[in-house]
Amino acid sequence: MHPAPPVRVTLGRSSAWVASTAVLGGASTASLAAWLLLHGGSFANGWIVAAAGALGAAATAAWAWRRQAPAALSWDGRGWQWEGRGGDVRVMIDLDVWMLLRFERSPKGRCWIAASSRATEGPWPALRAALYSRRPAGPLSDAPPA
Repeated sequence: MHPAPPVRVTLGRSSAWVASTAVLGGASTASLAAWLLLHGGSFANGWIVAAAGALGAAATAAWAWRRQAPAALSWDGRGWQWEGRGGDVRVMIDLDVWMLLRFERSPKGRCWIAASSRATEGPWPALRAALYSRRPAGPLSDAPPA
């Protein structure tokens, strides 16, 4: 079985990812504010909870928007490159037109990539094929086996 052919795509900002991140950030900030007010003895200040939730949502949306700048993801038949760094990509969530990918760099850490067919410049089906294809076991060579 051969690995998938090389593919290069530019993954843009996914507005659905930014919106869902903002909702989760706002909800968690609001629930923390509500918990603090509830254990402080007075829950009469409901507007504080609403303001904290809105502030948390705005801060989380700004963070997600900044972190999700358009960047190139490529498969050369041997390995993956994200923003010019080599590593390995794994599909964590696949909803057909939207995927959450985990990119693991060898020397340090990992990053999460939200990819959507709508915000991707390049062949989405070829990207999906490369993500699900078998990785080569060793170095590839164009020479026939001896």
